[in-house]
Amino acid sequence: MVKIKSKVQTDVLVVGSGLSGIKVSKELADQNVKVLLVTKMQIASGSSFYPLKASLGTQVTKDEQDEEIFLHDIEKLSRGMHRHDLAEVYVNEIPDRVKEYQDIGVHAKKLEGERKACFAEHERDIYLLSDWDQIRENVRSIFGTYDNLSIMEKTIVLTLIKKDGRVAGAILLDENNEFVMVEAKAVILATGGFGSIYKHNLNPNDVDGSGHILALEAGARLVNMEYIQFIPGITTPKYKTLFGEHTLMYCDDIVDEAGNSILDPFLPEGLSKQECLEIRSTHGPFTHSLSSKYFDIAMMKNIIATHNEDGFRLLYRDELYENQEEFYTVYLNWLKERNIHLVEDEIRIAPFAHASNGGVYIDTYGRTGVNGLYAIGELSCNIEGANRLGGNSTGACMVFGKRAAMDCVQYTRKTDLIEITENEAAAQIEKMFGFHNPGKNLLQENHIEQKVHQVIDGIKEIMWYHGNVVRDEEGLSSAIEEIKKLEASLELGAFFEQQRNRKQMVKARNFLKLSQILLTSMLERRESRGAHYREDYQEEREEYNKRLFISMTEDETIEYHFLAQ
Repeated sequence: MVKIKSKVQTDVLVVGSGLSGIKVSKELADQNVKVLLVTKMQIASGSSFYPLKASLGTQVTKDEQDEEIFLHDIEKLSRGMHRHDLAEVYVNEIPDRVKEYQDIGVHAKKLEGERKACFAEHERDIYLLSDWDQIRENVRSIFGTYDNLSIMEKTIVLTLIKKDGRVAGAILLDENNEFVMVEAKAVILATGGFGSIYKHNLNPNDVDGSGHILALEAGARLVNMEYIQFIPGITTPKYKTLFGEHTLMYCDDIVDEAGNSILDPFLPEGLSKQECLEIRSTHGPFTHSLSSKYFDIAMMKNIIATHNEDGFRLLYRDELYENQEEFYTVYLNWLKERNIHLVEDEIRIAPFAHASNGGVYIDTYGRTGVNGLYAIGELSCNIEGANRLGGNSTGACMVFGKRAAMDCVQYTRKTDLIEITENEAAAQIEKMFGFHNPGKNLLQENHIEQKVHQVIDGIKEIMWYHGNVVRDEEGLSSAIEEIKKLEASLELGAFFEQQRNRKQMVKARNFLKLSQILLTSMLERRESRGAHYREDYQEEREEYNKRLFISMTEDETIEYHFLAQ
């Protein structure tokens, strides 16, 4: 029988402690709302604080005249897949929100002059965020001044609980893998993306898509899940280091082990290698929308053919280090601190999973359509479409973190807590994990633990090879079947009784569900558009000028619908 260790009551449960979770928690606390912030790792974590990158940027609207131009930039890159209302809110409010970084302990340094962000056609002010350890220290200090703000680290949310037509709380697994029940008036999910479902990714391990499953099972919808950013990452000399694509302006070629160009065989007539590299230097993620797409396709096609995941060597020119523009020097100096020199060292790169453009469907206040449930940050569909315009994701954490808090304050003031009994909580856990034979397999704990890790690693491998830059129907279909085999091999309930590794079992369960959702979404979109590339459907198709929505029925069937909304 499942035993609940303790019960906690709070006004709002915030899940996730990246920029969006930090912003919304402080905004709520400032309004005397009682907040419990739960984070899988430590405070100030997730993609916002990934250690192997030099900085994050925020793109800011210049002036009133720039608002329409900025909206046009977003719309053009979205390929019809973004939400205009969300983009309009961002463009209007980011100039004020960027001033509030200092309030949450983040130093945002404005770059000298103006610069085009990734994919942007027009120059704007860019603010750089860096020094994650200092930010974490600042956040702890700021949060420590609030009596109405509590933090639980190394804790995950197992499931949300709904009663009387709204979210009423959640069940947690604390740092000791024991069950904690939370009664809350509202829940704000800020859990980030799902990059770690891929074998090679540029995310911390806690960016695992758990929030997507929580939201979906609570009745929210997902949208645009097939649009996933893949960006080149450094494999050598330091694995999982963020690659500065702007340095490709000073690159002559990308070559294989034998020193042969991998780009030459893929370039169409009329596009030179230097032109391709120069275009590729203007954006980090892969996109089908630009002719630089052959750079990433060449890498992944070679990897699929050879199973060589060590990456490909870049041939740089010496003048790279003569560029004294701040955008270059910040990155190059950061690499030097890690003993990486792009000209003197052997530099290899490969495609890494980075960020999700889609997510939980929300309105302009982060509301999900489920009473009492909000989603913000990378977890939400946000302002992006088929491509993600650089410098908007960090700013969106601030904009929609503020707006979600504003609405949530009003919601909590007119809402009472609903009692959740221990029996109700226990029954929900047992239903989730299919407990049939209590005590079964207790002597096989090590074997089951090994099996769980095999399932997780198997999913990561399958996703990286079949849900990457190069996709086709055969590969996606076979990947789904392989995931189903892994699912059938794992007896969830038998392992979950083993307290020591409950969190790994939760991750395996979420990965099994999320991987099938992602692969099916990729399969359903039979075209290439933005971050989505299908080798068997290499062009945009007018009949797919709709977004793909994902929902769960009462009998837990996952449904997929293309809708023009």
